[in-house]
Amino acid sequence: MRTETKALILLLLLPPLTGELLSASLPPLEFLNPISIFFTVLIYGCGTLLIREAKARWRMQWSVILLAMAYGILEEGLMVKSFFNPCWIDMGSLSGYAMFLGTQWPWVIFLIIFHATVSTLIPLTIVAMLFPQLENKPLLGKKGTALALAAVAFVTILGMAVFGSAGSDQPFFPNPLLLIASFIAVAVLSWLAIKFSASRITSTGKLLPPIAFGLFAFAFQMVNLLLPNQFAQAGINPIATILSQLAIAAAGIAFAYSQLLNKGATKKHLTAFVFGTILFYAIIFDPIVDLSGVPFMLATGLTALALSIVWRNRVLKS
Repeated sequence: MRTETKALILLLLLPPLTGELLSASLPPLEFLNPISIFFTVLIYGCGTLLIREAKARWRMQWSVILLAMAYGILEEGLMVKSFFNPCWIDMGSLSGYAMFLGTQWPWVIFLIIFHATVSTLIPLTIVAMLFPQLENKPLLGKKGTALALAAVAFVTILGMAVFGSAGSDQPFFPNPLLLIASFIAVAVLSWLAIKFSASRITSTGKLLPPIAFGLFAFAFQMVNLLLPNQFAQAGINPIATILSQLAIAAAGIAFAYSQLLNKGATKKHLTAFVFGTILFYAIIFDPIVDLSGVPFMLATGLTALALSIVWRNRVLKS
């Protein structure tokens, strides 16, 4: 099998595996439904593939983050509309919390960070480090790009039409202005990503050891997931929650600037960051979800851990 084909397959499969299965958004018994696999590959896989294609064609560095953020808004703001739906199935304690202008802001911030990292940038990094010879090499021709765009558009429009609230078979339709605003946000972020595609950032400050990269990634995912939920359950003032989340985002940006984009960063540093991200879900989140009654999540986490170790060893040996 050609290297390009292997990369394409991984780019189609990894994003739904990390974004839906590992996060328990679609537990194993639901995820393995052929219909679930089909649609998650179309939206997650093709979406990430398009981001990778844009990154390669425009030689993007840091600006690819903007495309990853745009993907999160596309999925959660347009397709499933969870940004605006207090009865969305996954909301839990964040249902209706800190809602302003019809938007649940803590949920918005949490999911943009989650999708930008776990659903897109982490799979992109995993594949890029497995196949460094394909760096900046487009994998899709005009036909492939058109098909991927059509797949993402199809699932997005279908989701807008059919997704509703928990326990209801009726679709949820927020104020049309909210959907228009989401579309504009996706368009603006995509435009900015291309506009700044030639921009390069290289930090020359002190470089932390690889273990610090892993610990930061682990803590970043844990705090991003737990903080808004715990604050909502405790009845913390919503403004304090939002400010705390923005501080988390700022910490992530600062770490990316000073460490991930540091000229001294090596494969050991980057693999540690990816490993730390996966590790939180594999050894903390998934076992807890399994204990709460969702079958096979522990097995999912352990499998992800094992595969991450294999990936790390292979990358470091190459």
